[in-house]
Amino acid sequence: MQLIKFDTEKFKFSKRLKEILLNNEVELNHIHNVLKVNEVFKRENDQSTNYHKKFYEFARTEEFEKMYSQFIKEVIKPIYDGKEIVYQKIPTFRIHLPGNIAVGEFHKDKAYRNLDWADKVKEDNYYFPMTDVFGTNTIWVESEEDKGDYSPMECKYGELYKWDGSNLMHGNKLNDTGFTRVSVDFRVMLKENYIPSDHGSIRSEEHTSELQSPDHLVC
Repeated sequence: MQLIKFDTEKFKFSKRLKEILLNNEVELNHIHNVLKVNEVFKRENDQSTNYHKKFYEFARTEEFEKMYSQFIKEVIKPIYDGKEIVYQKIPTFRIHLPGNIAVGEFHKDKAYRNLDWADKVKEDNYYFPMTDVFGTNTIWVESEEDKGDYSPMECKYGELYKWDGSNLMHGNKLNDTGFTRVSVDFRVMLKENYIPSDHGSIRSEEHTSELQSPDHLVC
């Protein structure tokens, strides 16, 4: 697991999401003051709110594509020593409300993939919070595969994690912090390892996080 820092004045993701999603009415970590959900999310509906819809609409705009591709080029690609990478075209959006969860189950990503494919491509996960994340409003992950020693991935806005979601069991707990977590996650692999795949992933009807054509870009 690797903690990465970036310039929040240069990459104003949180500021723009506050404008796009909330019209600057509340802070991102207070979305729960305007979004009322009467049930704990399950895998089938954890991408179902109107704010998810707004994010994916924004993610398909030229403005977002430009900001995101620049972020990948300047912050993520140097991690791979200048080699060409393949990255997820549209990040997956998460909202973790107080008293709720953001992802419907603890899992390893490879459980939803062809295992031979997952082993060959060696994709990396990136966890990119738009708010400070801590305690029960963040992802809990084991330190080694099947060790079961879960701990929270905590960081401030301006930091993100590179980690192995394919092999490490991870998930959410009921958020008792009183603050909403807003985050995106995306996947990256070396272009030299890239193999197209049509196998499923954790998805909604509108969005998939699988790295498959045409849902990937090369940098």
